[in-house]
Amino acid sequence: MWQKIDPKGQKVWITLPWSSERFAKSRHQGAKFFLDDIKIREFTEKFYVRAGISKLVIRKAEKECELLIFTAKPAAILGKDGQKLKEFEAALLKNFSLVVKVQVKEIKVPELSAKIMAEFAAIQIEWRMPYRKIAKSVLQKVMEKWAQGVKFQIGGRLWWTDISRSEKFIDGRLPLQTLRTDIDYHYTTALTKYGILWIKV
Repeated sequence: MWQKIDPKGQKVWITLPWSSERFAKSRHQGAKFFLDDIKIREFTEKFYVRAGISKLVIRKAEKECELLIFTAKPAAILGKDGQKLKEFEAALLKNFSLVVKVQVKEIKVPELSAKIMAEFAAIQIEWRMPYRKIAKSVLQKVMEKWAQGVKFQIGGRLWWTDISRSEKFIDGRLPLQTLRTDIDYHYTTALTKYGILWIKV
Protein backbone atom coordinates (compact mmCIF):
# COMPACT_ATOMS: atom_id res chain seq x y z
CA MET A 1 0.00 0.00 0.00
CA TRP A 2 1.31 3.47 -0.87
CA GLN A 3 3.01 5.39 1.92
CA LYS A 4 2.79 9.07 0.95
CA ILE A 5 -0.85 9.58 -0.08
CA ASP A 6 -4.30 8.35 0.91
CA PRO A 7 -4.12 4.59 0.15
CA LYS A 8 -7.79 4.50 -0.86
CA GLY A 9 -6.81 6.15 -4.16
CA GLN A 10 -4.85 3.05 -5.08
CA LYS A 11 -7.91 0.82 -4.73
CA VAL A 12 -10.39 2.81 -6.85
CA TRP A 13 -12.16 0.47 -9.29
CA ILE A 14 -10.48 -2.54 -7.67
CA THR A 15 -12.43 -2.68 -4.42
CA LEU A 16 -13.68 0.94 -4.09
CA PRO A 17 -15.94 3.03 -6.37
CA TRP A 18 -15.35 6.72 -7.11
CA SER A 19 -16.57 9.01 -4.33
CA SER A 20 -17.54 11.64 -6.94
CA GLU A 21 -19.47 11.11 -10.16
CA ARG A 22 -19.28 14.08 -12.55
CA PHE A 23 -20.76 14.50 -16.03
CA ALA A 24 -19.01 17.47 -17.66
CA LYS A 25 -19.23 18.64 -21.28
CA SER A 26 -15.74 20.17 -21.41
CA ARG A 27 -12.41 20.15 -19.59
CA HIS A 28 -13.08 23.59 -18.13
CA GLN A 29 -16.43 22.46 -16.74
CA GLY A 30 -14.83 19.27 -15.39
CA ALA A 31 -12.18 21.34 -13.55
CA LYS A 32 -14.93 23.57 -12.10
CA PHE A 33 -16.88 20.50 -10.91
CA PHE A 34 -13.69 19.15 -9.29
CA LEU A 35 -13.12 22.37 -7.32
CA ASP A 36 -16.80 22.48 -6.32
CA ASP A 37 -16.54 18.91 -5.00
CA ILE A 38 -13.59 19.81 -2.75
CA LYS A 39 -15.36 22.93 -1.44
CA ILE A 40 -18.63 21.05 -0.78
CA ARG A 41 -16.75 18.34 1.16
CA GLU A 42 -14.88 20.91 3.27
CA PHE A 43 -18.09 22.88 3.91
CA THR A 44 -19.98 19.71 4.96
CA GLU A 45 -17.24 18.76 7.44
CA LYS A 46 -17.34 22.26 8.95
CA PHE A 47 -21.15 22.33 9.14
CA TYR A 48 -21.42 18.86 10.69
CA VAL A 49 -18.40 18.72 13.00
CA ARG A 50 -17.73 15.07 13.98
CA ALA A 51 -21.35 14.09 13.44
CA GLY A 52 -20.54 10.45 12.66
CA ILE A 53 -20.24 10.95 8.89
CA SER A 54 -18.54 7.96 7.28
CA LYS A 55 -18.33 9.16 3.68
CA LEU A 56 -19.78 11.60 1.17
CA VAL A 57 -20.74 10.72 -2.41
CA ILE A 58 -21.32 13.60 -4.84
CA ARG A 59 -23.16 13.12 -8.13
CA LYS A 60 -23.00 16.20 -10.29
CA ALA A 61 -24.30 17.17 -13.72
CA GLU A 62 -24.60 20.59 -15.37
CA LYS A 63 -27.78 21.69 -13.59
CA GLU A 64 -28.25 18.99 -10.96
CA CYS A 65 -26.29 17.98 -7.89
CA GLU A 66 -26.94 15.15 -5.46
CA LEU A 67 -25.12 14.63 -2.16
CA LEU A 68 -25.29 11.28 -0.35
CA ILE A 69 -24.29 11.39 3.32
CA PHE A 70 -23.52 8.02 4.90
CA THR A 71 -23.66 8.43 8.67
CA ALA A 72 -23.97 6.49 11.92
CA LYS A 73 -26.16 9.26 13.43
CA PRO A 74 -28.94 10.24 11.01
CA ALA A 75 -30.69 12.25 13.74
CA ALA A 76 -27.63 14.52 14.11
CA ILE A 77 -27.71 15.27 10.37
CA LEU A 78 -31.48 15.75 10.03
CA GLY A 79 -32.12 17.65 13.27
CA LYS A 80 -35.55 18.12 14.79
CA ASP A 81 -38.21 17.65 12.09
CA GLY A 82 -35.46 17.84 9.45
CA GLN A 83 -34.72 21.47 10.34
CA LYS A 84 -30.92 21.15 10.37
CA LEU A 85 -30.91 19.47 6.95
CA LYS A 86 -32.98 22.35 5.53
CA GLU A 87 -30.48 24.84 6.99
CA PHE A 88 -27.64 22.86 5.39
CA GLU A 89 -29.33 22.87 1.96
CA ALA A 90 -29.99 26.61 2.28
CA ALA A 91 -26.32 27.21 3.20
CA LEU A 92 -25.19 25.21 0.15
CA LEU A 93 -27.46 27.30 -2.08
CA LYS A 94 -26.13 30.54 -0.59
CA ASN A 95 -22.42 29.62 -0.75
CA PHE A 96 -22.26 27.67 -4.02
CA SER A 97 -25.37 28.86 -5.90
CA LEU A 98 -26.34 25.21 -6.27
CA VAL A 99 -29.63 23.45 -5.59
CA VAL A 100 -28.26 20.32 -3.92
CA LYS A 101 -30.50 17.34 -3.26
CA VAL A 102 -29.23 15.82 0.00
CA GLN A 103 -29.93 12.21 0.94
CA VAL A 104 -29.02 10.73 4.34
CA LYS A 105 -28.25 7.02 4.59
CA GLU A 106 -27.60 5.16 7.82
CA ILE A 107 -24.60 2.87 8.31
CA LYS A 108 -25.53 -0.37 10.05
CA VAL A 109 -22.02 -1.16 11.40
CA PRO A 110 -20.20 2.13 12.21
CA GLU A 111 -17.33 0.24 13.88
CA LEU A 112 -16.11 -0.86 10.43
CA SER A 113 -15.72 2.75 9.25
CA ALA A 114 -12.16 4.06 9.73
CA LYS A 115 -13.34 7.70 9.72
CA ILE A 116 -15.91 7.19 12.49
CA MET A 117 -13.45 5.27 14.69
CA ALA A 118 -10.66 7.83 14.13
CA GLU A 119 -13.00 10.69 15.10
CA PHE A 120 -14.18 8.69 18.13
CA ALA A 121 -10.53 8.33 19.24
CA ALA A 122 -9.82 12.04 18.62
CA ILE A 123 -12.78 13.10 20.79
CA GLN A 124 -11.63 10.79 23.61
CA ILE A 125 -8.08 12.18 23.44
CA GLU A 126 -9.37 15.75 23.59
CA TRP A 127 -11.23 14.69 26.76
CA ARG A 128 -7.79 13.70 28.19
CA MET A 129 -8.36 9.96 28.21
CA PRO A 130 -5.18 7.76 28.19
CA TYR A 131 -4.25 7.09 24.58
CA ARG A 132 -3.31 3.44 25.17
CA LYS A 133 -6.74 2.76 26.67
CA ILE A 134 -8.38 4.47 23.67
CA ALA A 135 -6.29 2.43 21.21
CA LYS A 136 -7.21 -0.86 22.87
CA SER A 137 -10.87 0.18 22.96
CA VAL A 138 -10.82 0.94 19.19
CA LEU A 139 -9.14 -2.40 18.41
CA GLN A 140 -11.66 -4.29 20.54
CA LYS A 141 -14.71 -2.52 19.04
CA VAL A 142 -13.55 -3.20 15.47
CA MET A 143 -12.56 -6.83 16.02
CA GLU A 144 -15.90 -7.55 17.74
CA LYS A 145 -17.63 -6.73 14.42
CA TRP A 146 -15.81 -9.58 12.63
CA ALA A 147 -13.08 -7.48 11.00
CA GLN A 148 -10.02 -9.48 9.91
CA GLY A 149 -7.59 -6.92 11.25
CA VAL A 150 -7.11 -3.32 12.40
CA LYS A 151 -4.17 -0.95 12.82
CA PHE A 152 -4.23 2.16 15.04
CA GLN A 153 -1.42 4.74 15.00
CA ILE A 154 -1.07 7.86 17.11
CA GLY A 155 1.75 10.42 17.16
CA GLY A 156 2.72 13.77 18.65
CA ARG A 157 3.57 14.87 22.17
CA LEU A 158 2.26 11.78 23.91
CA TRP A 159 2.03 12.17 27.70
CA TRP A 160 3.26 15.79 27.52
CA THR A 161 6.79 14.77 26.45
CA ASP A 162 9.03 17.41 24.87
CA ILE A 163 9.97 15.19 21.92
CA SER A 164 7.15 13.92 19.74
CA ARG A 165 6.92 10.21 19.03
CA SER A 166 4.43 7.74 17.59
CA GLU A 167 2.99 4.41 18.71
CA LYS A 168 1.33 1.66 16.69
CA PHE A 169 -1.28 -0.89 17.83
CA ILE A 170 -2.21 -3.84 15.60
CA ASP A 171 -4.72 -6.67 15.98
CA GLY A 172 -5.45 -9.38 13.41
CA ARG A 173 -3.96 -9.33 9.90
CA LEU A 174 -3.72 -6.49 7.35
CA PRO A 175 -2.33 -7.59 3.94
CA LEU A 176 -1.31 -4.15 2.67
CA GLN A 177 0.38 -5.42 -0.50
CA THR A 178 -2.78 -7.18 -1.75
CA LEU A 179 -4.80 -4.66 -3.77
CA ARG A 180 -8.05 -6.66 -3.63
CA THR A 181 -8.28 -6.58 0.16
CA ASP A 182 -11.04 -4.26 1.38
CA ILE A 183 -9.14 -1.87 3.66
CA ASP A 184 -10.56 1.43 4.93
CA TYR A 185 -8.28 4.28 6.05
CA HIS A 186 -8.61 7.69 7.67
CA TYR A 187 -6.27 10.35 9.06
CA THR A 188 -7.37 12.98 11.58
CA THR A 189 -5.97 15.23 14.28
CA ALA A 190 -6.85 15.89 17.91
CA LEU A 191 -6.28 19.38 19.33
CA THR A 192 -5.01 19.13 22.93
CA LYS A 193 -3.54 21.65 25.38
CA TYR A 194 -0.05 20.23 24.90
CA GLY A 195 -0.13 20.13 21.09
CA ILE A 196 -1.78 18.48 18.08
CA LEU A 197 -1.81 14.68 17.98
CA TRP A 198 -2.35 12.82 14.70
CA ILE A 199 -4.35 9.61 14.43
CA LYS A 200 -4.44 7.01 11.65
CA VAL A 201 -6.90 4.09 11.55
